[in-house]
Amino acid sequence: MDVIFKKKCLLPTTRVCVRLKALREEKHISLSELEQRTKINKSYLLAIEECRFSDLPQSSLYKKNFVKKYVQALGEDAVCFVAQFVKEELTYDIPKETRLDLKKYHFSNIPSTVRFSLFSVVVISLLLFLGFHVKNVLTPPSLVVLSPENGFISNSNFVDVNGKTDPEIQITINDELVKNDENGNFSQNINLLPGINTFVIEAKNKHGKITEEVRNVIYKNSGGLSLK
Repeated sequence: MDVIFKKKCLLPTTRVCVRLKALREEKHISLSELEQRTKINKSYLLAIEECRFSDLPQSSLYKKNFVKKYVQALGEDAVCFVAQFVKEELTYDIPKETRLDLKKYHFSNIPSTVRFSLFSVVVISLLLFLGFHVKNVLTPPSLVVLSPENGFISNSNFVDVNGKTDPEIQITINDELVKNDENGNFSQNINLLPGINTFVIEAKNKHGKITEEVRNVIYKNSGGLSLK
């Protein structure tokens, strides 16, 4: 009975491309001479020695044949070299065509209705964003004067002007700057003259937009009403 022995290849710790170059140099064979022996272009032989297997023809069969011819031209058994090459370089290798196809699938093969919908969402979002900022630029600030009411009659010689506006808004009463807090609330005590006192309250934002409220307050003192 004949016993058939199958050669077992142990995976070396050195990468196959490094082993191939070392073997060629050990045999004192130049790349040009190896090109003549294998009939493989020198650029491919150099790519093999520099571990640039992606620069070889994309077919796995071509790559294995290149390695096989490389080793055989050096007078060595190619079985273990080819096995190591397959284990190291082809196990996780994804051909460029496949990568391109995957990329094409993810982008170009998306249904046109979906692509149009995504594009529409992006455009609408951008328009809403721009519209919001344009509105902030063009819209005057809010201004609510809580007191006094227009036409208020006071028996004392002062009045409190209270109100609310947006945060970071400049408030003036008759062109005099009034402080407001971080929430836009403001309050100012103003002396009154006998008769009608007119107050122009203005709220001005950083874009120069102004909202104005007018309040007329009548101060009646013991000396009677004056319209001066």
